[in-house]
Amino acid sequence: MATTVASSLQTKSVFRDPVLLVPAVVGASLAVGWLGADRGVAGTRIAADLALSWTLVAASAVALERTRWRRSRILLAATAFALLAADLQWTSSDVLWTLGFLLEAVWGALLVHIVLTFPTGRPWSRVASVTATCAYGTAFGGQLVRAFVLPDSRDVLAITSTQRMADAVGRAQQTLGILLGLTALVLVVRRLRGLRGPAWRARAPLLAAAAVGGAAAAVCLGWVSVTGAGFPALERLVRAVALLVPLGAVAGITWSRLSRHDASDLVVELRTGGSASLRERLARILGDPTLEVAYRLDDGRYVDADGSPRELLEGPNRAITVVTAQGREVAALVHDSALLDEPRLVESVRATAGLVLENERLAAQVRAQLAEVRASRARLVAATDAERRRLERNLHDGAQQRLVTLAVTLGLAAARTDAASSQVLSSAQDEVEEAIAELRELARGIHPTLLRAEGLDAAVAALARRAPLPVATHGSAGGRLPDAVELAAYFLVSEALTNVVKHASAKEATVRVERLAGTLSVSVTDDGTGGAQPTAGSGLAGMRDRLEALDASFVVESRPGHGTTVRAEIPCG
Repeated sequence: MATTVASSLQTKSVFRDPVLLVPAVVGASLAVGWLGADRGVAGTRIAADLALSWTLVAASAVALERTRWRRSRILLAATAFALLAADLQWTSSDVLWTLGFLLEAVWGALLVHIVLTFPTGRPWSRVASVTATCAYGTAFGGQLVRAFVLPDSRDVLAITSTQRMADAVGRAQQTLGILLGLTALVLVVRRLRGLRGPAWRARAPLLAAAAVGGAAAAVCLGWVSVTGAGFPALERLVRAVALLVPLGAVAGITWSRLSRHDASDLVVELRTGGSASLRERLARILGDPTLEVAYRLDDGRYVDADGSPRELLEGPNRAITVVTAQGREVAALVHDSALLDEPRLVESVRATAGLVLENERLAAQVRAQLAEVRASRARLVAATDAERRRLERNLHDGAQQRLVTLAVTLGLAAARTDAASSQVLSSAQDEVEEAIAELRELARGIHPTLLRAEGLDAAVAALARRAPLPVATHGSAGGRLPDAVELAAYFLVSEALTNVVKHASAKEATVRVERLAGTLSVSVTDDGTGGAQPTAGSGLAGMRDRLEALDASFVVESRPGHGTTVRAEIPCG
């Protein structure tokens, strides 16, 4: 589930440590240089080959700390050897000359491969993969076809000697090289535009160098193809431009190193980050604005800083680094996968941030528990409301209907009997009708049918009409709201008006309902004696508990002799 930063201190071997290749490349390049000098090759050409091969291997060695760059390191070293192998054309052996001729342009294809797969060694896209494959085909396949028809006595693969055909194959190679160079240039530019944060810091120098070098190489090939100019000057220029690629790799690593914080700086930054959150401080240190922090709870779940649940999901450009404190996982950093190219930076942050993240984890765990308590209270309120609806429905459809039937039956019986019996039956009918009225009032208190049928505005208006004192209503709920919100607002108005009638000795009351920016504001004001308090066990205390379960605010303002205002702000977005 989690990606950890691997240590670069591994068992050294010639395949894992390019430093061990340096003596081999130096020795081979000196030998090739001696061959070139012996054959009268221009000193500038020899110097260009030696400089490029040494720079390639040096870049491969510098990139040793980047464990995810292993394939790119191998390709850089392979390019150096391919370049020197092409110089086998300076030998007097026909077989070695032919081998050098076949490998003459392979080092260029390797450079294209490096650029289009940098830094992990895997192609960026299907187009990049096809471009790299075509580069190898053009470089090696084209040379192989030319070797079959080249009129040169040193060519051991020549089947027929046709200069015209060899020139045609050469021009086809140049044309394909130009097309492939332009395609690679477009891919590189698009890649550069998409880089952000740590990926820009580590990869932009090489890609920018590749873009400049690719454009220059395409222009040179086009010039040679159009004018038919000679190759010696072009070969030296191309090698000079190719130097930009390994130098770009070194520049990216150097830039990343210079931007690292010292351990002491990290401690100060993490502990004294001012008003910035810990996530913002870590993002600033790592140079990744997309960084997310997920805290691991004791039960194995992950939450964010607010205590909200979150899942750890890795993507093509996202990675997860686990942070531990005292041997226990406390958090996970979800970040740009490019940060894995800077393992020492991430490792220093992991080592420094452990204790700070542990404190934040405890705070997040408390918030998560508080959120769970709130959710539990909300579920209890919802279950209570559902039970209220069930009781109201059962009373309406069951007992109330049977009492109505009984009242009708008594009325019919009273109409058909003598006067004395009729009086008794009529009295019983009146009692049944009073029971029906009381039952209806009880059902309305449990769950108002009008609220469910027509909404909060109609239900509040009905409460105002039934009150034994003048009640003015203002505002509107603005349409239907969630059931829990409507019930809470209704019972607030009902409880407040009941208290006004029973305790306030008020002459009038006002109910105000307003809906603004996802919040429903409900207030009930009277001109009574005041002094109301939501004491334990009172109706106002129960209403406060119901409202707090919905993350609502509840305020009672009641100074003696100045009336009472009961106000609630209920989220309803």
